[in-house]
Amino acid sequence: DIQKRVRELPQVEDILMTIGSGTSESNKGDLYLRLVGPKDRAENTTGVKAIVREKMKDLETKYKVKVTDQSGGGGQRQFNMNLVGQNLDDLISFSEKVRERLSKHPALSQVDSSYRAGKPEFQVVPNSRTSQMAGVTLTSMGLELRILVEGQTPAVYRENGYDYDVRVRLQDDQRDLRQNFQRMMVPNLNNRMIPLPNVASVKEATGPTTILRENRTRYIQLSADMVPGGPGLGGAITDINKMFLEDLKPPPGVSHSFVGEAERFAELMTNILVSLGLGFLFIYLVLASLYESFVKPITIMIVIPLAACGGFAALWLTGSSFDLFSMIGCVMLMGLATKNSILLVDYAAEAIRQGKDMKTAIIEAGETRLRPILMTSFALIAGMVPVAIGLNEASKGRTSLGIVVIGGTISSTVLTLVVIPAVYSYIDRFEHWLIRVFHRLFGEDKNVV
Repeated sequence: DIQKRVRELPQVEDILMTIGSGTSESNKGDLYLRLVGPKDRAENTTGVKAIVREKMKDLETKYKVKVTDQSGGGGQRQFNMNLVGQNLDDLISFSEKVRERLSKHPALSQVDSSYRAGKPEFQVVPNSRTSQMAGVTLTSMGLELRILVEGQTPAVYRENGYDYDVRVRLQDDQRDLRQNFQRMMVPNLNNRMIPLPNVASVKEATGPTTILRENRTRYIQLSADMVPGGPGLGGAITDINKMFLEDLKPPPGVSHSFVGEAERFAELMTNILVSLGLGFLFIYLVLASLYESFVKPITIMIVIPLAACGGFAALWLTGSSFDLFSMIGCVMLMGLATKNSILLVDYAAEAIRQGKDMKTAIIEAGETRLRPILMTSFALIAGMVPVAIGLNEASKGRTSLGIVVIGGTISSTVLTLVVIPAVYSYIDRFEHWLIRVFHRLFGEDKNVV
């Protein structure tokens, strides 16, 4: 039924259907869809997923249908969170509460839990005392039952160049342990057949589908996909941490941790903040050494927040997300945006050293440096346009980098010509006032020119 529905979509070119998983679970299946080329469809991959998800909407609850990207080697989705604890009952009940809350979060879709109700089992429990007296070992008992039920292939039948396994086992109506347990026989050490009910008993139970452990502790994993245009992975992580602290406090012994892409995103935010801090520090130290002043570099670095405003505004206008590439663009803007203010401030400072007053020097710097500032900015914007557009399917994931750089360059260029001259006049007066205060407190060296 699922395959038939998918084949009706014109965006789908090929389908690969797999029934059964690595553990021979015939109740599971996968359909891998290969889409037609981007030129032959109006929707992107996210749009096609939404269409397929809408077609499977009536099957999601009954069959747990999930429409997601083809997973990598780890088989993980975009959002993964582990709930860790020793008490499995508390862990199961709490995970269901969390899953219900996450299913209503605007950033997450198709929230799923790794916990599944166990499958029915028919367990044969040996009686240690009677089995020892009868000479029946646990190994011989298990091997015999496996051969009787699953069978064994002791020979191969060959015909016309083809090999056929010869499987020996009980007939279909004899392999039901529930009905035929009383008639089952198992061998002892002397190869004498002993009735199975004499050395073992049976019980019906439910066995776990999977047992997941982390640091010798049981855990349940909650996974989900990200909603396009939503708060994003960072917003989901922030809201979930807040939820565990305020609304939904975990029971004693239960904790949570983000794994996969969510874990990498948290680490990425820390690394990006460190990179921004180091970049800001290094730019300041270089400018301070070049201008021999601890105050004047502040004038030049005022342009960094102006560029950041333009970058974030560009992301908002285009509906792009704040991802890895947009973070890299923010780091790039720190160096790209300061070039305009350096051109302006350096010329004004040189004019003041030649004896011109502050107002004349600033106006002359703006008139003289306007052309090179616009030329370098337009060249940078033109070079980033292909990145921002995303000319093919592979480059569309990097469009946020070009968008941030273009938006930051435009805002920094426009505001540099307005804000930096005004800031420079105030900073220069503040620097002279600071020097006078320093000389008043510590004295002035008359030998210094």
